[in-house]
Amino acid sequence: MDIGIVGGSIAGCTAAIMLKRNGHRVSVFERSTGTLVGRGGGIGTTTTLYNEILDQDLIDRTMPSMDILRMPFVGKHNLSEPFGKTAWSLAIDFKVFQWADLWSSLRRRVSDSEYKEGKKITGVKDTDEGRVQLTVENGEKHEYDLVLFADGYNSFGREILFPEKKLNYRGYVLWRGLLPERDINSTCKIDHDILRLSYNKAPGHNVLYFIPDADGSASPGSRLFNWAAYIPVPEKELKEVMTDKFGVVRKGTVPPGLLHPRTENRFKEFLSRHMPKFFSEIIEKTSDSYIQNIYTLDLDQYYKQNSCLIGDAGMVVQPFTGSGVFKGYHNVKDLIQCLSIYNTKEKALDQWNQLQLNNCKKLLTLGE
Repeated sequence: MDIGIVGGSIAGCTAAIMLKRNGHRVSVFERSTGTLVGRGGGIGTTTTLYNEILDQDLIDRTMPSMDILRMPFVGKHNLSEPFGKTAWSLAIDFKVFQWADLWSSLRRRVSDSEYKEGKKITGVKDTDEGRVQLTVENGEKHEYDLVLFADGYNSFGREILFPEKKLNYRGYVLWRGLLPERDINSTCKIDHDILRLSYNKAPGHNVLYFIPDADGSASPGSRLFNWAAYIPVPEKELKEVMTDKFGVVRKGTVPPGLLHPRTENRFKEFLSRHMPKFFSEIIEKTSDSYIQNIYTLDLDQYYKQNSCLIGDAGMVVQPFTGSGVFKGYHNVKDLIQCLSIYNTKEKALDQWNQLQLNNCKKLLTLGE
């Protein structure tokens, strides 16, 4: 089949690689130009899934990563400064890495002729011949047997297919940042840990762990602290928090370097009261931090006629459920399997739809 993919980030590139290897002709439409380096800091997945995508040659075996073996649950305690008191520790088997390294590894496996950057899709139309016509902002029109929207949580495709479905703000934001390990004078006790730092008598938590630096080094002293703080923000205060340093009200995300000093000071003051001194110092020294609103969104369908939703264009679940950036991988893996089993595209899409609904509704329930 001729398959059009809207969105050239993690899910879109993953879909293009897997579908092409299964005999389909693919075209990826990405509205941005150049390297998508600013869309994330540290991310991770289970070692089992990491090894699976390695075995499928979706990523390079040389891609820098670090092993995570424990998740200590830590809280602020006056007698346990500066590192806080560990209530308990959970054994886990996890890999962490840089978002940019993952995307670059995937992108190298999609040819430039298949990856059409700077192409914003502005129109979608079902044709009388049972195909899908995509219209690019510059007026170009392209037709496909199947279209996959991999255009993120604020999906244009979802808005077209299911306009009644709206993002549900969950009452908190994710404030993220990176800090070189060398910028902290004290030696940090974490190594193969993902710290989950709870707040003192306040909702939310902060997750902190090391990732390799921009050169791929995971050696002590050259690593990066990657932190992600879930901070409660009432909806009535959201507009102020999402107003950047130039006075522009952002939708969903305030990118790195654009956070208003007022908001940055508010969050730093909050965390200084609720976190052990060592970790609040990491946040205090971080520059170019950024904000993402936390949303959820439920769906009754993952496709309509010959257009499908994958990744965060589908159901939107809380980040701490662990569904991560490989949600799109599972969506496409199931799609390929259904297309191989059923003798019509209609039957395959119907069965695929049921699989996605069942799996993602469990994730939504897990996040509640």
